[in-house]
Amino acid sequence: MIRVDVVTPDGHLLTDEAESLVIRNEEGMLGILSNHLPIVVVIDEGFVRLRRGDEKLYVTVIGGFLEFRNNFARIIAQEAHIGRDHISALEHLKAYRKQRLDENRQRLVDFMKMERELREQVKEIQAGKYL
Repeated sequence: MIRVDVVTPDGHLLTDEAESLVIRNEEGMLGILSNHLPIVVVIDEGFVRLRRGDEKLYVTVIGGFLEFRNNFARIIAQEAHIGRDHISALEHLKAYRKQRLDENRQRLVDFMKMERELREQVKEIQAGKYL
């Protein structure tokens, strides 16, 4: 069995075991079975499919890599999401990214409002005349 850990900046996403892994990235697909040679694979945008018996689990990855050695696969990704198929994992990842983008936009709007209010308060108290 292969032990698999998935880590993102948000924390630990998954710890599981699999009989085999399939990695898909821009260069194509690569399969890994137990006792495979050590390898590092860059995954700019793609997925890792974990298989155990008839069960398959997909980890969609954006901006990451997979390191494999001693039957241990560590996936470190800027963004990742888990699903029963690649499409559902990718859809969840897109929804998560959209939510984060919306939150960042709102923070920017809030910051701009606070900055404007601060300028108005500085003018109001005539802070410049005390310098």
